[in-house]
Amino acid sequence: MKRIFFMLVAFTLILTSMNTQTTLAKTDNDKKRIRELTRLVEQDDKKSRILWYDLSANLFNLDTPEKVRNIVEKTANANIDTIILDIKNSTGFVAYNSEIAPHISTSKIPKYQGYPENYDLLQTVITEAKKHDIKVHAAINTFSEASTTYQDGPAMHHPEWQTTYYTAIQKVKAADGSTIELTGINTTRGQDHLVLYTPSKYEETPTNRWGVEVQVIDDVITQVSDRNTTGAPPVQVPDKGYVISGNGTARTWILEHLKVGDQVSVTDMETKFVKGQDYTPSHSTFVNPIREDVQRYELSIIEELVDNYDVDGIVLDRARYSSIYADFSDLSREKFEAYIGKKVENWPTDIFEIKVENHERKNVPGPLYQKWIEWRAGNIQSFFQKAEKLIHKKEPETFFSTYVGSWYPDYYSEGVNWASRTHHPEYDWASPDYHKKGYAETLDFIMTGNYFVDVTKEEAVASGRPDWHSVEGSAEIAMDAINYSTFNYGSLYLNQYINDPETFRRALQMAVDKTHGIMIFDLIYLEMFDWWYIVEEEFAEESESPHHIKKYMDLVREDK
Repeated sequence: MKRIFFMLVAFTLILTSMNTQTTLAKTDNDKKRIRELTRLVEQDDKKSRILWYDLSANLFNLDTPEKVRNIVEKTANANIDTIILDIKNSTGFVAYNSEIAPHISTSKIPKYQGYPENYDLLQTVITEAKKHDIKVHAAINTFSEASTTYQDGPAMHHPEWQTTYYTAIQKVKAADGSTIELTGINTTRGQDHLVLYTPSKYEETPTNRWGVEVQVIDDVITQVSDRNTTGAPPVQVPDKGYVISGNGTARTWILEHLKVGDQVSVTDMETKFVKGQDYTPSHSTFVNPIREDVQRYELSIIEELVDNYDVDGIVLDRARYSSIYADFSDLSREKFEAYIGKKVENWPTDIFEIKVENHERKNVPGPLYQKWIEWRAGNIQSFFQKAEKLIHKKEPETFFSTYVGSWYPDYYSEGVNWASRTHHPEYDWASPDYHKKGYAETLDFIMTGNYFVDVTKEEAVASGRPDWHSVEGSAEIAMDAINYSTFNYGSLYLNQYINDPETFRRALQMAVDKTHGIMIFDLIYLEMFDWWYIVEEEFAEESESPHHIKKYMDLVREDK
């Protein structure tokens, strides 16, 4: 017995020693990666240069081989090394020869009409890009599978896939007891819409004249202006009240039920669950990312691209929940309850409750809010792990990446933690275990959108905004969250700099200086604004993408 005992002790000591050595080796690798990737930011000749070709925006600018040839040549002349080709857009239609997803030429969406039948945009771009040694990464809009506006796309043929939204219907109640549903608060007023405008955002209504507007102070109607008839100017939004603005059928209801001097209420709320195709705040119909059939479908598209095309990388876009209000299906409740090990007694208010405070909607967190945020982020992390495993098992040299917004303090609402697992966010929405759901380690690189008009932190503060609402500040937040677990390429939305080319130039310089490279969104704006010359000037010197340099890529992939 003693002999067996000593053997067990010896075996335990050996295992402990091996685990200790493994841990120390991992720690050393982490330190080396962080050190090298930190230094890499300072090396101007090792910066990635990426241009995004959006499918919808450039649909008829790239619909022939001749047009593609011209655009790719411009891309090459600008010393851009990588094209990200959006090949499956937010409607779920694709522009390559797929046996899985519908071709965009088959869509009934008006702006897609006339697109060449079976035209393979992906292969056309790959063929032209190879002539200039430009890499092509195929981007797919992952969990967005139809147009809500036009009710067209794969999610319409699979209504069971669609995400379920938790929403609350806010109603306007007239003195005579009649009610009507509000379309939104501080949003654009469309046809037949009824919108409420508050002083926190507007001094006067931002609407056109084709409607009627009701000024309310202390819940009493003080003015009714039928601008549709009189052509009167916008109505002032009072400090102690609001304005109700209606078009079409909403205008008719207002004229029939609301009069100066009457009491009116906008606090009545009714909780409601809505399928994606009926959720009008979103133009895209999202699907529930935890459904196994949805995941199989999305992974099969990735597999098809890797198997059939010589792509250099796969990029996931919209690989997330659509908003904080998704998904509240029965399946999500069941899976969440399994995750926390108990029933949710008050659904969905134990997650959060939608209330009206000072005439505005507000989400009030419940006791399970942090755990819900954590669980959703874990669901997306799990999908990224599956996608990475699929891609690199089939094609180890194919790069795997994603695009996200750089506004990390707010991005949790999309159900995503794109940070490193080593990053511990200190926000009131973050649970103690939220950091464990980060997916940065699965990526070969990440593109974070520094989509802000102000370039420097000082400019943002001077504009009355937080300092991270700037290219500089958001880049710093992103680099901190990713913690050098992978390469981060700052990204710019060019339309924010319309008519201001020099601010675009400064933003470009800032994003490059603060991160490992740049992604420019989108091709269409370089064409529309004729800004190719700026990119050519800024990229005049040769540079190499960090993910193309083996010693750096090895460090990143050791972190998986």
